[in-house]
Amino acid sequence: MNQNVYDLDNSTELGYGEIFSIFWRRRSYFIGICGGVLACMIPLVLTQKPVYRSSMQMLVEPNYEDKDNRGDFDPIESSIEIDYATQLNLMRSSQLLGRAVVKLRPSYPDITTEEIQNYLVVSQVREQEDKKEVGTKIFQAVYKDEDAEKTQRVLEAIQEVYLEYNLEQQDKRLREGLSFINQEIPEVRQKLTNAERNLEVMLTRYNLIAPQTEAIDISKLLTNTRQQREELKAQYKQTQSKYESLEQQLATTGNVDSVDSRLSLSSRYQNLLNELQRIDIELETQRSRFTDSNPIVQGLLTERRQKQQLLEKEAGNILGSTNLQVSSSDNLESRGQLDSSNLELAEALASTRNELIGLESRERSLALTEQKLKEKLNQFPDLIAQYNSLEQEVAVHQATLKKLLESRQEIGIVINRGGFSWEIIEPPQQGLQISPNITQDLVLGGIVSVFLGAVSVVIMEASDNKIRVSRQLQEKVNFPLLGTTPGLSKIKDSQFSVRLPFFSGNDQETIPLQVIEWLPFRESLDLVYENIQLMSQNSLINSIAITSSIAGEGKSTITLGLALSAARRRKKVLVIDGDLRCPTLHEKLDISNGVGLSDLLDGVTSVPTVQEISRAGSTISVLTSGSATSDPVKLLSSGRLQNLIAHFEKTYDLVLIDTPPAIGMVDAIKIASSCSGTVVVARLEKANFAELMETYGLLGRINVLGMVANDSREVQQRYAKNKRYLPSAEV
Repeated sequence: MNQNVYDLDNSTELGYGEIFSIFWRRRSYFIGICGGVLACMIPLVLTQKPVYRSSMQMLVEPNYEDKDNRGDFDPIESSIEIDYATQLNLMRSSQLLGRAVVKLRPSYPDITTEEIQNYLVVSQVREQEDKKEVGTKIFQAVYKDEDAEKTQRVLEAIQEVYLEYNLEQQDKRLREGLSFINQEIPEVRQKLTNAERNLEVMLTRYNLIAPQTEAIDISKLLTNTRQQREELKAQYKQTQSKYESLEQQLATTGNVDSVDSRLSLSSRYQNLLNELQRIDIELETQRSRFTDSNPIVQGLLTERRQKQQLLEKEAGNILGSTNLQVSSSDNLESRGQLDSSNLELAEALASTRNELIGLESRERSLALTEQKLKEKLNQFPDLIAQYNSLEQEVAVHQATLKKLLESRQEIGIVINRGGFSWEIIEPPQQGLQISPNITQDLVLGGIVSVFLGAVSVVIMEASDNKIRVSRQLQEKVNFPLLGTTPGLSKIKDSQFSVRLPFFSGNDQETIPLQVIEWLPFRESLDLVYENIQLMSQNSLINSIAITSSIAGEGKSTITLGLALSAARRRKKVLVIDGDLRCPTLHEKLDISNGVGLSDLLDGVTSVPTVQEISRAGSTISVLTSGSATSDPVKLLSSGRLQNLIAHFEKTYDLVLIDTPPAIGMVDAIKIASSCSGTVVVARLEKANFAELMETYGLLGRINVLGMVANDSREVQQRYAKNKRYLPSAEV
């Protein structure tokens, strides 16, 4: 089996039963702590002096408020707003409390300002509003003392001081407020004048009256312009279709193209063409009479060239230089002459073309107008913002000036009348006792004692790493738990009175015999043996070393119990006392220890002296430890041990070896390495995780079958509830 160690950090949640068991186990510490705390607290509670508490409440409102005539009057807040934090500090100041001390000295000569400051608490009363805690205008003063009458007298003196002080400061505060207002009025008037001037300059600069209204008008005009453009585009498309249709009709009437139609519609072009034809007729007439060198003929030729140039220029103006598709004057002279029907189509085409030109001109004009309107409209957001800002500034200054003027009038009235806004709404009363509350203090002491007791139990339990119940072994150790054996109690008057078997006492030698014959213990060992048999189904286990972490964990008793469990199943069993240092098995079984294991290993004899023991109706063979030796490790390290165990495995069905503890000596490791398997015994309430970790570290490479949890109170209690499994009274 691979080495496995437990994890100390692998903690699980505690159940209520386990928590109760922990407190029951640590009940002495718990009761001691609780008792000690209560013993200290009860005298303190009973000897406390009584403490009395008296209070008064005062309404604090703005000094210039005229409640009679204007319940909603609110003077200018910048000058007379109440600073409640300052008011609280002033009420607790030594200056005012010193005045109260002077008033109290005739009745209480020893009273001091420091004493009042220590026991006086002044706070602002707060209340819930819309799920939020907000401060009110009510201040509360609380004073505590051991004298009930003194608490009331102190607060009454403080009340007089507060009212006197506020009356002294009234005229000063009011006149300071009036002076401030008189200083503010000229400044606010100047700011109002500047704001009105800036607003006027802005309107004059941009030629505006009401920017928002004008912006709306321009927006409507822009929308109208866009609609006109859309209508114009639709009209242009319709006219364009008409123009293309006329142009197609003219082209199909006799090789008349758009050039001829356009030239035929120009009166200047036609006049020049007629002039040119007239010159050609006259030139033909003169040539019939004169030669080309004749001055008359030359003059006509010159005039014809001039007319032809004018004709070409006019054609260029009509058709455009890019659309002029003529290359000679003869070609140009033959163009632009249409018949009457074609001339009507040409005139209609020209009219449509002029209409298209007009529509294009209107569309450009509307586009330009739309662009200008957009640009002007884009300026209005900034203008409106600027206008609103200036207008708001004017309104604010107007309202401020009006408020200042009203405040000056109101403050003047208050000064003349001399009223003040502080008033007592709850006068001081004789102090009521607030402590000590003996019942509450005793209950609190009990809670504290229980808490401290529980904390002490938790601390002690956390610092104790002993294994208490078998469940801890299952949770913390990665080896199988073969079984749990109960602890045995002697029977007196049918009750468990003294726990056995593994404690130090005078009758320790007789304990194993009592245990192995006790029915609950036998059944527990039967279960352990069955679990070992189940684990050995795939491998033959004929020899088992029984060991523990330290001495006193019951490995000898477990060894005898397992031997008897196997013997009851008709197995031939040999028990060997492998503890060559402190052998005890022969004493517990009351047999001789003449020749035993050490003699066989030392070669003194080759024939083992095996003794037969009968208990609980079964018989087992026992080989004692033998003669004492000064070097047990040397004997156990020889090859004879392994050969001897192999020999016994052939002779017996099961060989059980009771070994020394594993910690501190190598004997258990030597013996366990020669056996088919190893069982570790851990006594509850004695074994701890640190020792188990060390044990499994030592036995890590040995075939550890599992562990047995010994001396379990849980198993013992289960059997105690069923009297049928208790031994007889004479045991």
